[in-house]
Amino acid sequence: MRNLFLLLIFLSAVQLYSQSANYPQIMNNGTIFINTGIGFGKDVETEKSCPPLSVSMDIAIPIMGFPVTLGLISGYFTESSRFIDLSAILAASRIAYHLNLFNQPRLDTYVLLTLGVIFAEINSNKDYYFWFGICAGARYFFLPNMGAFVELGFDKVQNCSLGLSFRL
Repeated sequence: MRNLFLLLIFLSAVQLYSQSANYPQIMNNGTIFINTGIGFGKDVETEKSCPPLSVSMDIAIPIMGFPVTLGLISGYFTESSRFIDLSAILAASRIAYHLNLFNQPRLDTYVLLTLGVIFAEINSNKDYYFWFGICAGARYFFLPNMGAFVELGFDKVQNCSLGLSFRL
C-alpha cells in the first residue's frame, strides 16, 4: 500500500511539473503536427530514382517539464542502376526537443532523434536495416495551421528534408 501511495505522489508530481513546459508559442501540450516531405542527400546503394517521400506525425507531450514531441515517421524511396534495383519502406519513431529560439510566435525550432527500421528489397532479396538519424529542424507557420519545415542532419537515408507541416 505504501508503494502504491508513493507511486501516486510521484506521478502527480510529474504531471504538475510537466504543465510548465516551455514550448514555442505556435504549440502547447497536446498539439499534433502532420508533416509531409521529400528528402535529399545520401544514396544508400546507388542513385535514387525516387527520393525519400515521408509522412510523419508528432504530438506535444511534455516529459518531466521539457518541451518534447513524440512521433512516428513512415516513408518510401527507390534506387536503381544497371546492376541494382532497390525499393524501401521506412518506419521509425521520433523524439524532438523544442527550443524557443528567436522568440518568434510562428517559428518552432527543434533537435530530433529518429530510430527505426528500413524494410528493403534489393534485386528481389528482402532485408531490413536499422535506421538512425539525428538532425536539427525548424517549422514556420505562414498560416495559423499550415507551414513549412526543414530538417538538416545525419541520417541513413537523407541529409535534408523539407515539406509542409499541418497543425491540428
